[in-house]
Amino acid sequence: MKQLLLQDLIETGVPFRKLNTGWLAGKCALCSDYKERAGFKFEHGNIVYNCFNCGVSAVFEEGSGKLSSKFKKICDAYYIDSEEISKVLGSSLFSKEAVKEQTITLNSISSKSPGFRSIRQPSSWKPLGKVLEHEDYQIKLIKYLEHRKVNVAEHDFFFSLEDKFKDRVIIPFYKNGTLFYWQARSINSQEKKRWENAPCSRDGVIFNPDALQRRTALPLFVSEGIFDAFMFDGISLLGSHISSKLDILRTTSRRCIFVIDKDSNGKALAEEVLKYGWEITFAPHLTDDINHSVQRFGKIWTASQLLANICKNRDDAELKLRLYCK
Repeated sequence: MKQLLLQDLIETGVPFRKLNTGWLAGKCALCSDYKERAGFKFEHGNIVYNCFNCGVSAVFEEGSGKLSSKFKKICDAYYIDSEEISKVLGSSLFSKEAVKEQTITLNSISSKSPGFRSIRQPSSWKPLGKVLEHEDYQIKLIKYLEHRKVNVAEHDFFFSLEDKFKDRVIIPFYKNGTLFYWQARSINSQEKKRWENAPCSRDGVIFNPDALQRRTALPLFVSEGIFDAFMFDGISLLGSHISSKLDILRTTSRRCIFVIDKDSNGKALAEEVLKYGWEITFAPHLTDDINHSVQRFGKIWTASQLLANICKNRDDAELKLRLYCK
């Protein structure tokens, strides 16, 4: 059996690019740097981390079974899964000295952001389309998702017979397989309260955060709505404010393109996004958002138009905001 190494977790979980020098280089999650001035290097059985912006530097010795408090903070910052680290290190994650310094539990390793604290799944939930009972009720919910161009087989959805979940598709939010939030969407157009939310804070919450660390050359579309995110494995901000979500957004090395809704909230989001130097684009003409466009024109056309509509500069952005977000 191949020995588990922390190096493997870093190479597969941290979205850094490999340089000819042997370093894995990217943006430091500890200081939220905007340039790639941090990196990991693997040499002689050691893992070296260094950031040339904030000066944080640490070394981990593979096989030692000891993780210093400084290297623990680095793992925390990059959301390296605590259970996998525990497997690598064996029965003890921290050295005795580190335990004395900080009494932080294993479960807190991947919960730097308050938005990713695990929550309990309600006992009344049942997997949508995967149980035999209440078939007619399930079909009604599945047809709604199909209308929204969401493939039920590719995602986890739930239903419940509780009153507060009546005629609602339950959408779980996962981080590394752990439930940290949920929303339940009403399928009835006459329902005034479209969304039922988990009874916890939305600060720092985004939908599909695992996409931030996906190792791919494809751009990452960032949208306001969940159903927009489903279309291209993107992420949803659950609204038009990013102030509480900057730390997690800055952990990715992927090219982030924010898809701006054509309304006043979208304009507000665009102005904030541009301030931080990210790119913006808009759904194709005669559509309101990504999901609406996919429903009308399909995924291929929508993707091509999202890329074609990326604003070239600040003047181009201002012009399109006046045109679309009246």
